[in-house]
Amino acid sequence: MNRLLQSLQSVKRKAILFALLFIVIGLAYSSSRVIAAPSRAELHVRSSPDAGHESVKVLPSSLLDGATNAGQGPQPASDLYLSIRQAAGNRMLVYIVDALGNLHREDGQILLLRPAARSKLLQEAGQLRARHYGELLPWEEAKRVVPRKANLTVVDLETGLSFNAQRRAGSSHADVQPLTKADSQTMKEIYGGKWSWHRRAILVKANGRTLAASMHGMPHGGDGIPGNGFNGHFCIHFQGSSTHGKGNIDLGHQLMVAKASGTLEPFIGALDPYDTVNAFFLANEYGDRALMRGVFADSLSPQANTRHFGAQEAAIRHLFIAPEDIPDTALTADIPVETCQVRGGRCVNKSVSVFHLGRLSPLDTWRIDSITGSQQ
Repeated sequence: MNRLLQSLQSVKRKAILFALLFIVIGLAYSSSRVIAAPSRAELHVRSSPDAGHESVKVLPSSLLDGATNAGQGPQPASDLYLSIRQAAGNRMLVYIVDALGNLHREDGQILLLRPAARSKLLQEAGQLRARHYGELLPWEEAKRVVPRKANLTVVDLETGLSFNAQRRAGSSHADVQPLTKADSQTMKEIYGGKWSWHRRAILVKANGRTLAASMHGMPHGGDGIPGNGFNGHFCIHFQGSSTHGKGNIDLGHQLMVAKASGTLEPFIGALDPYDTVNAFFLANEYGDRALMRGVFADSLSPQANTRHFGAQEAAIRHLFIAPEDIPDTALTADIPVETCQVRGGRCVNKSVSVFHLGRLSPLDTWRIDSITGSQQ
């Protein structure tokens, strides 16, 4: 009898332990799930975090069924965002979507979708990006789509503002004029009310097609359209087009063409360490957050989210100090750079900084890990 009671008590204790174990497992499992059911999910494509121009598509809220939390990790640079409105408390969550369809929150939390949901998300993202960006055409083809004297519409990829223009000339790129005074005013508004040499990603709409391109905003040269309020022309570049004079392919324009076609990430990924640093200085000059985040390994790092060396107040020049060849097999590179602010035609506030770059393998892409030294 005593043995029976002891046996029953043992069974009871085991039952309690199993129950507690299942409760613990259940709590752990539920904590890795998306607890609050979403009432609405929207996929957004924006060329940069601050872009006012975006393309949006509503997705079924069931997309997140069975999603799990996967800890924390560095936030990728991306043009895809998934906004989720939760029914409970009308709370809005925004995730960055990486190239594999994983979701990243600003606090570093990673959300994994079911394989079928991830495939659906990437399919929808591909279609939405194709609608948002322009065709990547080399200059030899683009100049036939936009022949001389052809009218076209320019859409700024960041603001969404657009104006009408005409290609007037240009053999190595397009020399273009705004059509009317109102078009010139819109173009100036895109540049914050001040003409500028800064390159911007644009879409060129002509002859029923939308092409990826880059423009600057500085009137120069001749060939003005009477009464349009624009003294000269401005330049539009396409993939592989070159500048006046020396006929160089301009890195700034090509970065913006890549941005306008939705291929900025692979374009940056193909750069060598020195051009990666050059791209950093262009992003710093333009105040382009998408480009700045794209050249850093961690897009959430403070250095990837600020302008450097006083670029808000003055133009910055940079010079590589004793540049050396970097072996193809190298996984790290430390590049010293001298910078200065250009004020009144003089170089002032000189400083030296070291750009620390890295990659995981010789087949991987170079990214900036950090910048050290006497940067302003």
